[in-house]
Amino acid sequence: MLATLGVGAGLAVLGALSAVATVLVYVGVALFLALALEPAIRFLTSRGLPRWAAATVAIVGFALVIALFVVAVLPLAVQQVGIFIAQLVETLRGLPDQAWYIWTSENLVALDLNGLLSSLTELLTDPRQLSAIAGGVLQVGTGLINGVTAVVIVAALTIYFAVTLPSMISAVLRLVPRSRRPMTRSLLDEVLDSVGRYVSGQLILATINATFTLLLTTFAGSPAPILLAVIAFVAALIPVVGTVIGSVLVVLATLTVSPVAALVVAVLLLVYMQVEAYVLSPRVMSRAVAMPGVLVIVAALAGAALGGVLGALVAVPVAAAGLLIINRVVLPLQEAR
Repeated sequence: MLATLGVGAGLAVLGALSAVATVLVYVGVALFLALALEPAIRFLTSRGLPRWAAATVAIVGFALVIALFVVAVLPLAVQQVGIFIAQLVETLRGLPDQAWYIWTSENLVALDLNGLLSSLTELLTDPRQLSAIAGGVLQVGTGLINGVTAVVIVAALTIYFAVTLPSMISAVLRLVPRSRRPMTRSLLDEVLDSVGRYVSGQLILATINATFTLLLTTFAGSPAPILLAVIAFVAALIPVVGTVIGSVLVVLATLTVSPVAALVVAVLLLVYMQVEAYVLSPRVMSRAVAMPGVLVIVAALAGAALGGVLGALVAVPVAAAGLLIINRVVLPLQEAR
């Protein structure tokens, strides 16, 4: 009877966690955003501002950046989606006249290029197919409403966490025995500071990547430079592999201009990735937790497998916090035995 009740209680807890999974995601995103604002808040408080005023300035500045993106950048990016699709369709229709395409279709009979090209062109030009990809108008509208709701909830939670983070830490420390509170507070402050600097540093690197991509694709004559910059920004948020994924997508999109332009963009993006890896990233991430490259890759891949892009973003800071706890707590205990 006790075993049955225990299994039933466990299943009930798992069911409850599954039911509130979306809420937990909102809380996690808001907490990470609050930690990203924490370095700016601490900088302002060190200049004499009270905590509430520093948090207000940081939150308003962040909100202005988001509002500028929504008002000035997002409409242009959405508009350039149609321009890019039209350019892509025109490029696909001109492929059968290319010499390499004719040679490939004649010598590689097993590869049905004509059928593949016809299917892809039909997919991009048939509104019914595009509607099917989008999941239908009703589902898109529902997703938009859910997205707006999520933004409002996350924004409210971020404001609350940013303002009350010290009191939240004090409340957590009350659960720890008094004799261990100084060490626990030091460790918790170091973990939160490291995670906050990592998140804010990743945002800075993504912004630099997006700016470089915008300038590069504009000079290359791309029909959708703002759209490609947004793609590069989102991809660069993913640790280690994100910049590579974004660069590959940008190069493939630049093929609609010309192969020469795509080659030039590829070379310059490769140079930028080296500069980011050996110059920008060490400077921006200098005060974050140092992690082995293999652990970063494994954490990013595991997080992406569990939670998609959001999981990849969260996995590396979580792994960094775990590594810090191991170095500060577990290893000293093992050495003391």
